[in-house]
Amino acid sequence: MYEIIICDDDSAFASALSSTLSRSFGERDAACHITYYPDPNETLSALERGDRCDLLFQDILFGEEKGIRFAKLLRERNWDLDLVLMSSSERYAVDGYDVRPLHYLLKPLRQPQLEDVLDHFMERHAPQMLTLSTPMGEMRLPIADALYFEVFNRVVELHHRDGTESSWRGTLQELERQLPTGRFVRVHRSYLVNLEHIAVLGRDRLRLTTGDIVPMGRTDFADVQMALAAFDRRRRL
Repeated sequence: MYEIIICDDDSAFASALSSTLSRSFGERDAACHITYYPDPNETLSALERGDRCDLLFQDILFGEEKGIRFAKLLRERNWDLDLVLMSSSERYAVDGYDVRPLHYLLKPLRQPQLEDVLDHFMERHAPQMLTLSTPMGEMRLPIADALYFEVFNRVVELHHRDGTESSWRGTLQELERQLPTGRFVRVHRSYLVNLEHIAVLGRDRLRLTTGDIVPMGRTDFADVQMALAAFDRRRRL
């Protein structure tokens, strides 16, 4: 389910946009939950307490305060969300370029432009697939569902995000050749971890987003640190 925030001081406009978004996501066979805040400070409080937001519709103007200042704060804090800026005037569009918005929409919103925004958003968030060749045949799964691989005595064991496991005969070297560049990192002579799921990087172990603990090789820490930093930079582009 996608988490969407509408931040606009016009409650009637926000209500109409919310209805349109719910219908449009439904037509795409996608679920969404929409939260409305009439002020950027309320949105900021929600994000600071850890509320998830995948897509934010942000009005640029709030009385005499520019919502663009809030948008810049979002980028300074590196919150991972897509931003759509809205305004009744084109004069603020240039200001919005600095915050790398997904789109800039003029009010009143037109349905074709809004649909283009949602198409772009869905394309960006479509699950990337991982294809693995195993002795039993080809295995396909979303990359995000592959938590980590463990290889011991020529047996590959894939730990899935949902707690299940898959195993087959193979080697770490064979596995590495199949994995997409920049998405997995070797953290130990027997382990490859999905960079997306590293929550805490320690000198002798990793904690993953699921709470799983994976050992860290003594000589691998610097390489893992660099790989994680590069992955985070790419994710913010």
